[in-house]
Amino acid sequence: MKYVTFSILCLILLIGCKSNDPQVMAIPREAPVQRITMTAQKYHFMPSEIVVKQGTHVIIDVTSLDVKHGLRIDEYGINVPLPPKQTAHVEFFAGKEGTFPFECSEFCGVGHFGMKGKIIVKPASQE
Repeated sequence: MKYVTFSILCLILLIGCKSNDPQVMAIPREAPVQRITMTAQKYHFMPSEIVVKQGTHVIIDVTSLDVKHGLRIDEYGINVPLPPKQTAHVEFFAGKEGTFPFECSEFCGVGHFGMKGKIIVKPASQE
């Protein structure tokens, strides 16, 4: 009985844990899609700088070429593990212009803390 109660409590907590962060937004159906291919390898992302337009549904297909890495983008509430020699798909809506850092979230060796990059969201009106 206590396992059922615990399971129900966990389910209630999961349902109630919606993000109140205005930067973590739902992706509108009509948003244009921008797909980016990225690799993660000791100790860098390639590309390490991504430029997208505000109002875009961004999809990043990121492949770890060697060891386990992770991709964390705090602005969008993203922290995705990147298993060795596999591809992960990361999606978010670029609703706010600005420059937002990303980094490796899995310790991958001595150069781990320098494994960073940035996403630049340009205003939709800017070409």
